[in-house]
This record gives sequence, C-alpha cells and structure tokens, in this order.
Amino acid sequence: MTNLLIGCSGWSYGDKSEKGGWIGSFYPNTTVKKLPYYAQCFSTAEHDATYYDKFYKYMTNTFENMVNSTPANFQCSIKVPETITREKKLSLSQGAFSAFEDFLERISPLKSAQKLGAILFQMSPHFTTDDFRNAESFLR
Repeated sequence: MTNLLIGCSGWSYGDKSEKGGWIGSFYPNTTVKKLPYYAQCFSTAEHDATYYDKFYKYMTNTFENMVNSTPANFQCSIKVPETITREKKLSLSQGAFSAFEDFLERISPLKSAQKLGAILFQMSPHFTTDDFRNAESFLR
C-alpha cells in the first residue's frame, strides 16, 4: 500500500487568524514552536522560503533544525531557489548546475535523515520553449 502524506505549502504563518495567519486558529499562541507543533498534525510540508534568495542565502542550520524538529517519518518538499530557476533559467552556461549542486549540499541533512520529499522547480511564467531547450542539458 502507498503511504499518503498530508500537509500544507508551509507551516510558518505567524499572523493572527484575522490577518490570514494561523495564530489562534491552528497555533495556540505566538510562542509555540511552529514546525514541531505542525508536525504533530501533518506528515509533510513544503518549504518554499528556499525559493527566495533573500532567505535562502542565510540558511545555514535550517535543514538540520528541520530534521531535529520533526518525527522520523516526516517529509519535507523543498523548492529550488529562484536564482537557479528564474535568473539562470536552468542554463549551464549561466552556472545553474553548480548552484544546484550547492543547493543539494545545503539540503543534504534532510536526505541523510531520509526526510527529503520532492524537490520542486517553480519556473518563471515567462519561461519559453527556447529557455527549455537551453535547459535540456541541465535536466539530463
């Protein structure tokens, strides 16, 4: 039988519910540790802060902390940074593959702990067929 994982596209919605956040509707208060609390209810989550360079470049212990904050069977789906998908458009000539290798190294604690789920590629809405042709060697 296939395992069914249920989760959300994030867990850190820190605003109060009146402002669209989860404080008061899901999280009991502002002091609760969000990921461990979330992981008591769900078996997977998407981590999309990795997509945004302004967050990603400061993530050092993030993935080790995710491993330590979740149960053994928890899975994390991680979004590839925008610098690789939007700026470099998966182009080898623009250094996308070496940046992707660095990304894989950073998320390696998840893989080592067998908590790495999907690796998500979010392409620009302006990604063209020519861009795809240029990215074909990256995708091989």
